[in-house]
Amino acid sequence: MREFLKSLTLCLFLASSFTLLAQSKKKPEDYGIKSAKALKLYDEGLLQAQYRDRVKAIALFEEALKLEPEFAHAHFQLGVNAWVRKKYEDAEPHLEKAWQLRPGEFAGIEFYLGETYYHNTRYAEAIPLLEAFFMRANGRKEDLFLAGRDLRHARFAAEAVKNPVAFTPRNMGEAINTDRDEYLPCLTADDSYLLFTARRPESVGGYNAQLQDYSEDFFYSIHQDSGWTASENLGAPINTAENEGSAFITEDGQTIYFAACNLPGGFGSCDLYFAVRVGKGWGKPQILGPEVNSDGWESYPRLSPDGRTLYFASARSGGEGGRDIWVSEWAEDHWGSARNLGKPVNTLGNEDAPFLHADGLTLYFSSDYHPGFGQRDLFFSQMQSSGTWSEPKNLGYPLNTQADESNIFVNASGKMGYINSDREGGMGRSDLYDFTLDQRIRPQVATFLRGIVVDSLTRKPLASQIRLVEVVSGDTIRQAVSSTADGRFLMSLPLEKEYAAFVQAPGYLFASKNFYLKGLEEETYFDLEIALSPIQKGVQVVLKNIFFESGKYELAATSDAELEFVLRFMQENPKMRIEIQGHTDDIGSEADNLALSQRRAEAVRQWLSGKGIDATRVVAKGYGESMPVAGNITDEDRAQNRRTEFKVLETGK
Repeated sequence: MREFLKSLTLCLFLASSFTLLAQSKKKPEDYGIKSAKALKLYDEGLLQAQYRDRVKAIALFEEALKLEPEFAHAHFQLGVNAWVRKKYEDAEPHLEKAWQLRPGEFAGIEFYLGETYYHNTRYAEAIPLLEAFFMRANGRKEDLFLAGRDLRHARFAAEAVKNPVAFTPRNMGEAINTDRDEYLPCLTADDSYLLFTARRPESVGGYNAQLQDYSEDFFYSIHQDSGWTASENLGAPINTAENEGSAFITEDGQTIYFAACNLPGGFGSCDLYFAVRVGKGWGKPQILGPEVNSDGWESYPRLSPDGRTLYFASARSGGEGGRDIWVSEWAEDHWGSARNLGKPVNTLGNEDAPFLHADGLTLYFSSDYHPGFGQRDLFFSQMQSSGTWSEPKNLGYPLNTQADESNIFVNASGKMGYINSDREGGMGRSDLYDFTLDQRIRPQVATFLRGIVVDSLTRKPLASQIRLVEVVSGDTIRQAVSSTADGRFLMSLPLEKEYAAFVQAPGYLFASKNFYLKGLEEETYFDLEIALSPIQKGVQVVLKNIFFESGKYELAATSDAELEFVLRFMQENPKMRIEIQGHTDDIGSEADNLALSQRRAEAVRQWLSGKGIDATRVVAKGYGESMPVAGNITDEDRAQNRRTEFKVLETGK
């Protein structure tokens, strides 16, 4: 756009010089005025424009208007000059006056006045002017592109402002915001850790004389019962003397992806990096490879909730327009070659700041091309069952305005949004705000699972792997690693699904959990302590995701995730012998329950045998109703008693 405006300004100056030659023999009455001095001032203004001294040119046009307030040509020149400088409020009265005094006199006035109305939010009045200019199609290519784009915007905006979304932004307060710039907020899945970019005196790089501002650094704040703690600089080794920006912290708070510019070993102007938490600090940042980075500009890295897809913005060649959204898929042990996300998300314009919500389906991003209110607006698109993205939707007015709305973060519940804005009433230039998201622009609801993994005997925290599988599809939707420092983990969970969770650590018997999240209150979340038992004779675990229909012993298809996990565990421990136990509640006769439990245990044994596990390694034993773990009084009690257990008979070590 900057180059376009330079080109436009040059064309205006050249046009003025040609006009000067043609007008030198004209008289004041040819312009509808009487003052020869006013005409002389006007001609001198055109000459100064030719010499590219805009300040003198504007002053001369203004002097001419003092003598001849109805001088249409002087009004037109002042209007166009103000438009070029994006002084749309100044441009409007001059262009209107020129249009009123000499209709049809000025080539392109529909474009300038239509664009001015558009930028001044007079959308309905901008439409006919831009339509007239665009339909005539005799303007410059750049002007026609701009008019066509903004005509779409104006048509959309004129209707959208009639149906505003609920939007009441709340400044996040002095613990977060200062009199400097704070922007690009993101949070962990439980909303407890806020990471953002800021330019402050305490930045590692200090004051940047070239930028005439402080260097960009990352800052963080932790939410406690009393509110947000005073934000602190994230420090080395992530923050450096150079600019770091556009950070994204993973849902569990264990990894940060970010953009940094002009660092040694980079591929282009700005590249993508990541750093992993080590204890209470951060490890040395590592640059992502050439599969992700290019010799162009990359920024806004955002990881999908399942950790398998990296979304980011890039200005590399081969896209749909200027900046586009690109994706890279995780392949075994590295990121695959980036591909353009394509239409309908990417356009001829600029798209960036992608953010895939915890539901795994809703992509928020910014664009200056999709129909909006001007500059960059915020949009969302949703993944369809076909695997394609829906036509993007504008987040609406007044969340989006004529100003530059460039990024948004939406928390796991889908209720709260976070943005930065330099709106009036803030604490500084750009502050962080939170707000309740309008129902019409919310993603699907998600919650979170937070916990700690410990040794069942010593109670010491364990580093472990946690895998979450969607029961119906069998797809792994989340994977996490509990912290080596404190055994903690955190992940989001979309509601209205059922999940099988498996926790495993070397030398320990696994844990199995089930999460049935259908019909729950939206505020539900899970805090767990998971105790893993060291592998030794006699330890056992309930297989929470082995399912049978009532009174039957055929394994349900939804048992596959658990069965596959047990199979891998047996393969990893090839000398282990186990007992698969079947248990029932006390409904029915004792003899029938004993027989049913035996058959269910045998069904699991046969499944494992059919997958190659030696039958001598698995004993199937039914215990009927003889070993209840709950009272057999309520439905919940009986559900606990109906279970399948895995017991170690011999470790084989």
